Amino acid sequence: MDRALPLPPRRLRWRRWALGLGVLAGLLLLGWALRRPALPRVEAPQLATVRAGEFRDELALRARVEPLRSVQLDASEAGRVEAVLVRDGEQVAAGAPLYRLVSPEQEQQLLQRSAEVAQQLANVSVQRSAQAASLAQNRRELAQLQSEAQQAALDLARQRELAVAGFVAPAALEQAQRREQLASRLLAQAMQDQQAEAETRARSLSEMDQAVQRLQQGLRLLERAQARLLQRAPLAGQLSGFTLQLGASVRVGDRLGRIDDSGGGTQLVADVDEYYLARLQPGLQAHSPLGPLTLAQTLPQVQGGKVRVLLHWPTGQAPAGLRPGQAVELSLRFSAPAPALLLPDGPGVQNPLYVREGDTLQRRAVRLGRRAAGWVEVLSGLRAGEQVLISQPPNAADRLGL
Repeated sequence: MDRALPLPPRRLRWRRWALGLGVLAGLLLLGWALRRPALPRVEAPQLATVRAGEFRDELALRARVEPLRSVQLDASEAGRVEAVLVRDGEQVAAGAPLYRLVSPEQEQQLLQRSAEVAQQLANVSVQRSAQAASLAQNRRELAQLQSEAQQAALDLARQRELAVAGFVAPAALEQAQRREQLASRLLAQAMQDQQAEAETRARSLSEMDQAVQRLQQGLRLLERAQARLLQRAPLAGQLSGFTLQLGASVRVGDRLGRIDDSGGGTQLVADVDEYYLARLQPGLQAHSPLGPLTLAQTLPQVQGGKVRVLLHWPTGQAPAGLRPGQAVELSLRFSAPAPALLLPDGPGVQNPLYVREGDTLQRRAVRLGRRAAGWVEVLSGLRAGEQVLISQPPNAADRLGL
């Protein structure tokens, strides 16, 4: 039977020394690991690989078809709907009646204004009659005074001749002179008074005429408002969004629908994030399954973080059969494609970002460029093949654990 032979004393000592050193090293490593702070870990990390490719500076949009020319139907008068003469979606001719309102308030105002105009016209007629009578009376008085002044002048001349011949006393000549002067003053005063009275009456009649004209103008406005209770189509086209019901109350400014000029062409309207507002320049090209388009106009009013852009097809190349409201997918190109390092976009793709190194993530400063269609252009700080955390990091530590 075999049995183990005892080791030589020297080999036994070396073996014991190696075992002790191994145990000591293990204890030292365990202590260092226990003293080392734990790295913050990333739960469910999303990593993406940097790759070389072609950066396409484009923006994907979902646009809707709208007519180039349309007219909004806003209520210009208030009232109750008495008749609806067309239906939504119908083709209407220019001037065709659409609906009719009834407004008792307007009818009452029209009657009141008509009565005011008639009353004012009657007042003007009375004033003109009074003016004519006054002018006739003044003419008679003026003729009488002129006759008396002429008679006084003749008497004065006769008395002077007699006084020269010595047939009348000087007192009689003086009396004749006073009568002639009095008759002249009365005639001059009457002419001044009649002139002032005529000017006053003329001014009064002019003011009354102006008042009548203003009343008549107001009456014409009310008549036109009464005529607008029957709303007519301002142009020929297709009625859209028209849902007016019998008996409904309409207020001034209510949006009742619109008329699209079907023969005037169509355009695409899209909402773009305000982040791109500075880059939205007229003339940018866009591509859609229906053909190329051009950015024609940007409406800069920001609503809900969006701005609105209008895109037109080239002249004579608009597709046929498009209906307002139809959706169209398109891509708006800001610049020509160019080679670049690409990284998928995400909340963690900021400067600095986290790059994978083994089982950890190292924070690194980089320089990023344009963003488009879910991709980010990498200008410096990364190499093709490196993996980057594109999800949101838990904190801003220099290193993170996976």
